[in-house]
Amino acid sequence: MLVMRDAQMGTFEQAAVHNFENRLLSHLKEFFPRHCEILGDEQVHKVIRLGIERAEQYSLVSERDLHLYVGLMFMLGSYFDQDPQLPWAAKILTDENIVYPNDRADQLYHRAMVFLNEAAGKENQYLEIALRKMREFPVSALTRTGENRDLSFGDYALKSLYALFPEKYEAVGDSAIRQMIRQGYQSARGYGLTGEAGIATYIGLMFMLGSGFDRDPRYPWAEAILTDAVLSDPVRKGEALYQSAMAYLDQWR
Repeated sequence: MLVMRDAQMGTFEQAAVHNFENRLLSHLKEFFPRHCEILGDEQVHKVIRLGIERAEQYSLVSERDLHLYVGLMFMLGSYFDQDPQLPWAAKILTDENIVYPNDRADQLYHRAMVFLNEAAGKENQYLEIALRKMREFPVSALTRTGENRDLSFGDYALKSLYALFPEKYEAVGDSAIRQMIRQGYQSARGYGLTGEAGIATYIGLMFMLGSGFDRDPRYPWAEAILTDAVLSDPVRKGEALYQSAMAYLDQWR
């Protein structure tokens, strides 16, 4: 009789996980080639491992369900399940009335497709326009000037986000956008971004990249800047975040 020792079992499990990650990497390269090219294999593997960890808490463990979940991370942000812009995601993932994990994954995927069609456009045409606007967004527009001087910061942020990406704003809804701005304001200050331009940059990236962009392995440059102890000056940190965001967007030209 063949007996598999603990060490052998561990090696077998590690090999199985490695093989699965490689299959998922191939899948992502097929459907998100530019994302994967920009990130590189090592960073994509980090996204995959995070996806496996986060999906598991919702009992999504089959290869099919994990393909769907990690794919949504590439479309919505790695922490889409916690994003105040996407309350329907958490609702589906924690709905006790959905008994079977594959049904949960299907409902999540179909709801996400409805949202993305509304927000980004069926051919990503709305997203392309928003990305172009963001690349052309002047630093001066990050602070209230001229006719906007009398607006509160929150109202100016709402106005700016709508002008940047009206389709997504409407798909998310005013209430959820306001909640995101409140959350973003506090989170930005927690990173030492106390200036208006820095906070506005942070909130704009939440809106465009997902509310968890600050710890998303898809955007390692953001976490590196925000947690850099050397960048203690709020203005310099805000400028560095803005410049890195523009450099990232330039890769999509």
